[in-house]
Amino acid sequence: MRSNLSLRYGGCTLVALTLALGTGSASAQQPCPAVAADLAAGWHAYRIDSLGVASRQFSLAADCGAVGALVGQGFVQLRLGRLPAADSLFAAALARDSQLVDAWEGSARVAWRRGDHATTARAAKRALHLAPERADLRELLSAASPDWDRPALPPRRRPEEFSLIARTAGTQFEVRDGMGRWVPFYMQGVNLGVALPGRFPSQFPTDSALYAGWLDTLATMNANVLRVYTILPPQFYRALRAWNLAHSTRPLWLVHGVWTELPPEHDFDDPAWKDAFRSEMRDVVDLLHGAAELTPRPGHASGRYDADVSRWSAAYIIGREWEPFAVKAYDSLHPGAHSYAGRYLSVERAPAMDTWMAEQCDYLLNYEAEQWNTLRPIAYTNWPTLDPLFHPTESSTAEEREWRRRVGRPVAGDKLEYENDAIGLDANLIRATAENPAGWFASYHAYPYYPDFLLYDPGYRQARSSEGPSTYFGYLSDLRRHHAEIPFVISEYGVPSSRGSAHLQPQGWNHGGHDEVAMAAIDARLTREIRESGAAGAILFAWMDEWFKKNWIVIDFEQPGDRNRLWFNAMDAEQNYGILGQYPGPADGRPVLGGDPGPWRRLQPVQSGEGRLRSIRAGSDEGHLYLTLELRPGPIDWQRTGVLLALDTYLPRSGQLAVPGMALASEIGFEFLIDLESPSRAAIKILPSYNPHVGANAILGGDDFGRFYRRPATIGVETDGRFDPMFVITNRARFGRDGTFYPAQGYDRGRLTFGAEAENSLADWYADSTTGLIEIRIPWGLLNVTDPSSRTVLFDRGDQTGGEFGTAVTGGIRAGALVYQTGVPVRLLEALPAAHGGRWRAVDFALWTWKPWEEPVSHSRLKPVYDSLQATWRAR
Repeated sequence: MRSNLSLRYGGCTLVALTLALGTGSASAQQPCPAVAADLAAGWHAYRIDSLGVASRQFSLAADCGAVGALVGQGFVQLRLGRLPAADSLFAAALARDSQLVDAWEGSARVAWRRGDHATTARAAKRALHLAPERADLRELLSAASPDWDRPALPPRRRPEEFSLIARTAGTQFEVRDGMGRWVPFYMQGVNLGVALPGRFPSQFPTDSALYAGWLDTLATMNANVLRVYTILPPQFYRALRAWNLAHSTRPLWLVHGVWTELPPEHDFDDPAWKDAFRSEMRDVVDLLHGAAELTPRPGHASGRYDADVSRWSAAYIIGREWEPFAVKAYDSLHPGAHSYAGRYLSVERAPAMDTWMAEQCDYLLNYEAEQWNTLRPIAYTNWPTLDPLFHPTESSTAEEREWRRRVGRPVAGDKLEYENDAIGLDANLIRATAENPAGWFASYHAYPYYPDFLLYDPGYRQARSSEGPSTYFGYLSDLRRHHAEIPFVISEYGVPSSRGSAHLQPQGWNHGGHDEVAMAAIDARLTREIRESGAAGAILFAWMDEWFKKNWIVIDFEQPGDRNRLWFNAMDAEQNYGILGQYPGPADGRPVLGGDPGPWRRLQPVQSGEGRLRSIRAGSDEGHLYLTLELRPGPIDWQRTGVLLALDTYLPRSGQLAVPGMALASEIGFEFLIDLESPSRAAIKILPSYNPHVGANAILGGDDFGRFYRRPATIGVETDGRFDPMFVITNRARFGRDGTFYPAQGYDRGRLTFGAEAENSLADWYADSTTGLIEIRIPWGLLNVTDPSSRTVLFDRGDQTGGEFGTAVTGGIRAGALVYQTGVPVRLLEALPAAHGGRWRAVDFALWTWKPWEEPVSHSRLKPVYDSLQATWRAR
């Protein structure tokens, strides 16, 4: 916010003031000579952040009917974050005088805070028209509508000659080379997500140089395709056109999507929803030809799309991963077989949703042909949940319920999971007509770890690629056999480099839990197996890590949900797929396990002592809590010695008041215990009542009986010294259609990995005998911190047994440490703070806290997967 807002109202003449007064006010009959002073005093107080004083002064001026007081009061309310009140005040001022620059600016800034770029642009334009010298207004307008001052689009005519730059040929693609000849084209691409840390997915970067750098990096990796899901800002297309014009012999081809959400009531024929989807199709087509002017809308890119990239646009993949219940509902609304005879696509005797997809794809092709006299291959987004194959191991809810009844293993409720083989979409049902030389293909988002039929299908379990056993290759081969006459593309695949894992897979290609080196090797192998299976392309997910994403196993612990973009959750697999890693904290000067000890020593002291335990220090960033335990320098005999750290994260008088296995009580209650027994055996454990998961003990005879959460997750007062492993069920128990039982699986997410960060990106702790430092890095998500940016932690009230988990705001963390001698019995050697009479006193525990934030600090770097894919794609 500017601090030098116009003070012209402070110098109002008596005539001007009289004109500004309300027609029925007393001040309209009597002059208010103090109004100028009140306004000036109000603005002075505002500039020095004395908002209470400013509000009082503006109120005095308002009593005299000064419209400038409404503007001033509006800015006070805006600074206080009271957007509705500020908006009303600015609107009232403009109703009385539409020439008030500051009121238009205020309206623009309220809209900007709300994320309404369209209103921001309109109001900022009015303000800038009245005050063209104001650079700050120009900056605000450019942020809301970056292309507002670009030249108007020139008129474009439909080309007289039909053109075709890409087509399907049997089960592969072909494109024109520089001589105009058709040559085979295998897609080796990357999905381009562009949400930077701290941003929502619709808050796109608008820097052409940023996109240009990304394109150069991806091309150097030997990618030849970029896939985008939705319309990006004009700067992306300008950068793509510039790059391809400069590299005509190795262009980056574009596969463009058309995004939409589910229709209301799952009615895909809802007129308003369907019209909006088709409007988006038309916008995508026109912008590819450099002929679109998109007005700002919340959640959408906008601007002047003047870069023609149509000559490098290889295909369309429209829609999204439709939920099976929506497809099933639509088919139920329209039972029986349906046909559609379009100009470019047709379908005979197919379910309603297959027919609907053919119609929408044909609509897009028709529009581009009529407007631009060209065609290109098209597909719709599909995924294994809706594939057209039959999977004997994937029972429906009703089938599984019946098997559980038969064997006497009932569960209280139905599974909280999609029906993954109840209904499907089949691209084979749709055919390209004789008028469509571009062709038709199938597209799948297919990962190696889910759904469960990829893991359990007997045929897939026997499958082998040229590189060894691979259930994933078995599934790919099944798709190839089914789509024997058209190309199929795996348009999403990959594994994430998250610390947390959400699903386990037989070859170890789990949904997370991979260090970056392992991720690189797995992604490269998946890439090779996709090609070996006979697919026409492989498009990796994704270009970069995106913090706004959420995964089923942690989504309930990322609260408030709209703030998860502000912090990095290493336990969330969805945030960690990127080739370009987005890491919390600054690039330099942060604590690095096994790195420079300086940053660890500079963490804030929490405890200090004179014995073997010298100090405990704490620090944090947007992703982790950092703890340094400083011991007297020298080697630690891990055969005989262990180290414990006890952490209190909320309610210091509640929690575990006894240290397990030792004669040590505490007046501070602890929720977490870090036990470093040795480099090969270390874990963080949790107070049982504070554990939101049922744990390994809930699995009986391999069956979890549908249990996952334990409620309430609260902090009781305990004196038994018990802390539980942080076991989580990742693969629920299930029955196949033939009654085969597949046991539940899970893992202890509290197990701590020893190592230097440079050697293992998932390392949790490191001990350096030279410096005497034990360095620990714990993800916020492992500490039940649901939003570190606001210091929010998990906390159910005692009666919360269902619904959303409760939260509370913590004041900070308290920590104590001890060194113990292993064996039976365990013997306490030293404690920090020192124990008095076998007891830790509350007065000896200092509270460490951290500052909340609204704008995260982050840094980026390429992960090893960049090199592995570069080598894989170079070899082709």
